[in-house]
Amino acid sequence: MKVGTWLHILALLGAIWAILAPVMLGYAPKHGDPWSGLILGTTILASLIILTTIVGLVGFWGIFLKRLTAKPLPEPDPDE
Repeated sequence: MKVGTWLHILALLGAIWAILAPVMLGYAPKHGDPWSGLILGTTILASLIILTTIVGLVGFWGIFLKRLTAKPLPEPDPDE
């Protein structure tokens, strides 16, 4: 459980860095069209990764919390 959550968070942070890195490191064009092929492709791919990790985290924690709050099944009576 902990490893899956941390890997999702790591993927989320990596995707955010992939969006911000070209601008912060100076690879984005300073003049003209800011959405060149490199920036646009990286942003689209990172956005898909962000969407996937958020859906994965919500689904994982939703199932985990549902199982955590579920009532246990009654044990069968051995006399019957």
